Amino acid sequence: MDNRKLIALRSFIIAAGATAAASFVGVFAVMIGASAVEMGWLQSSSNSLSNLGQILWGRISDRVGRRTPFLILGSVILAVLWYMLPYSYNPVDLIILYALISLFSAMITVNWYSFIADNIAEKRGHFLAIITNIASMGTVISLIAIFFLLDSNSRKDIIIPFTAASISYIASALIGFMLTEKKSKSIMSKNLLGTLKTLKNNSIFYQYFMATNVQSFFWSLAWPMFPITIVTIMGFSLKVVALLTIAAIGSALVTQYFIAKFIDNINRIPLIFLNKIMLSGIPLMYAFFDSFPLFIGIEIYSGFLGSIQNSILTSYTLDVVPEGHRAEYISILNGFNGAIYFAGALTGGYLLSLFIDFFPLKLALIFSYIIVFSGRFISSFLFHGLKEVDGGRNRGALSILFKPRQPGSPSGAPINPR
Repeated sequence: MDNRKLIALRSFIIAAGATAAASFVGVFAVMIGASAVEMGWLQSSSNSLSNLGQILWGRISDRVGRRTPFLILGSVILAVLWYMLPYSYNPVDLIILYALISLFSAMITVNWYSFIADNIAEKRGHFLAIITNIASMGTVISLIAIFFLLDSNSRKDIIIPFTAASISYIASALIGFMLTEKKSKSIMSKNLLGTLKTLKNNSIFYQYFMATNVQSFFWSLAWPMFPITIVTIMGFSLKVVALLTIAAIGSALVTQYFIAKFIDNINRIPLIFLNKIMLSGIPLMYAFFDSFPLFIGIEIYSGFLGSIQNSILTSYTLDVVPEGHRAEYISILNGFNGAIYFAGALTGGYLLSLFIDFFPLKLALIFSYIIVFSGRFISSFLFHGLKEVDGGRNRGALSILFKPRQPGSPSGAPINPR
């Protein structure tokens, strides 16, 4: 079996296993008694490590010049960690295990797409689009199957998606041995600090870099709150979470199909700005919506806007980074986002905890969501002044390394396993 078929097979398996399972992590934490502060630590540690880890693993694998050893080792470690996850009997154990999962998922992410960049040359962008669709379908099919396997009243059923994730990484390790690899050349400079000092020289990238980091704080502020709303306020079961996630992914798939037809022929700045403004309203929906149909509506809305955001921002990011330094600049952007995510999600957990000391949980969530909405809305105007560039809309393999977090996932902000 050649590399292309192996890549497609692995993408489907991981999406059906680990990606689907990640949708349940936040709600599982609430089910085992995680407080607002503990939810802040769960979301902040996992999302920051998944981003910051890309810089670490990317530079190490570049020095080695090989990707498959990291893919195999990372897959074995992740298989063990996912198998252990359902046996977390307290939030602290879950936080530690999921932080480790995030760190080693970063090893997989950067090496997986670097492997594709190194070994798939012909029609790479088209190939990646197909792989993305295959992965999305794998997640949807898996979630539908999980829906029918879950007992709506039993939290013990969390073992089903988490064990599926473990099995998917065992399969990933086996596929890693079958991949044919050529030794890669380093794509990052050896002086990271030197690159950081020159960021301001690229004014277009620097403006986008600052806007993204400022809004990332308010973006991540809500992540500890979403799962608490889903489980404690709405009382939704694991089965319902599966349905909500299916609605979001289904909406994103349909949107992705149509937006691909015109994304290369438009001025992206107005669309980026409008998209950010519309996304800022999601926390208010979580604050005031009170029924299952309305939450399905949130996920459809979230999937629609999230798909536009991912497509437009990925395209724009690749066009504003300097040619020849694409991987390095994307890793820096992701790394700083990771640090901001850590601060934002942790602040969100402590903010909600502070309000809980003075108000009932529902009212505390409403006040917290209003603050999140205000921050997201105001910071959206930072994107209004961005400059459009004509970079050929090159969406190469490394574009997937920049993947904005989904805006309204019921699990908060699950990492994207690779």
